[in-house]
Amino acid sequence: IRAVIHGDDFTMLGWEKDLDWFRTEIVKRFEVKMRGRMGKDAHDDKAMRILNRIVTYQDGRVEYEPDQRHAELIIKMMGLADSTKSVITPGEKWNGKFEEGEEESLDKEGATMYRALSARANYLSQDRSDIRQAVKEISRRMANPRKRDMHMLKRLARYLVGRPRMISIFEKQANQKELVGWSDSDWAGCPETRKSTSGGVIQWGTHTLKTWSTTQNIISMSSAEAEYYALVKTGSQCLGMSAIGRDMGVKSAVKLKTDATAAQGIGQRKGLGQLRHLETNQLWIQDRIHKGDIVLEKVPGKENIADSLTKYADGESTAVHREGCKLEYKQERHILAPACVEVEM
Repeated sequence: IRAVIHGDDFTMLGWEKDLDWFRTEIVKRFEVKMRGRMGKDAHDDKAMRILNRIVTYQDGRVEYEPDQRHAELIIKMMGLADSTKSVITPGEKWNGKFEEGEEESLDKEGATMYRALSARANYLSQDRSDIRQAVKEISRRMANPRKRDMHMLKRLARYLVGRPRMISIFEKQANQKELVGWSDSDWAGCPETRKSTSGGVIQWGTHTLKTWSTTQNIISMSSAEAEYYALVKTGSQCLGMSAIGRDMGVKSAVKLKTDATAAQGIGQRKGLGQLRHLETNQLWIQDRIHKGDIVLEKVPGKENIADSLTKYADGESTAVHREGCKLEYKQERHILAPACVEVEM
């Protein structure tokens, strides 16, 4: 049996006879509530709600979706509950120049609402990689939100109007032998701080396990440096995920995919080379690559599914990410989706 435990919520995976044994034994010592058992047999449940996420077994595949209420509440609190007008991307690139009044801070009530909805969007983005980069930028302004930042939040809400529900698809596949990490960076993409963004995706075959979009802590002196830092983060995340897999009896190699030739060259050499300003604490990955623990692979930029996690991408790049990560949008609510209630800010 493989078990994932979140507080007092247990999710178990195993053969039917082993799950029956677990059920028999645990009720001998604890008062428990069984939510159900999913599987392909006729007597098994085909959909369950786990930590308010909905997991569905359908047509030989597993569908996973976040709590749709968060998207609905963001839409409602931004005054778009009756709107049918949507946009195809969750954000748009900013040139760093403020329009009249945009630089002003929000009043106390507006700032409170901004922080509340930003936190809600941040929680939702854990399970919706299509909004990760936009939410990351919104979250950076929580300390002192401005009127322009509220425009960013409203743009996200307009995107969610047309896509309130998103599901991740896990289709049946052969056993895999390696974790694949997709890495990308947008050098000096922030017009205010000139900091870069790292984006990444970890996949097990066609199954997407983890995504992220994070602002780099230091200011990179070149695009090669920014791409290399993004590669190091992806390698670190993949090694961590591989360690979790070993705890569950699953062994895997690690492969990193990047569209940056310069970052690949830095990773495959030993030492700083000509990049004297490179942070030395980022050089550990070179040793892991030379030992064969990590393999690097170059991919075309247009095929890199991590690209839309680093900047405000266009519709084409967003579609590449969505297809590569096996994401599907649906309009109707799932039958098990919890009801949306009024929330006071």
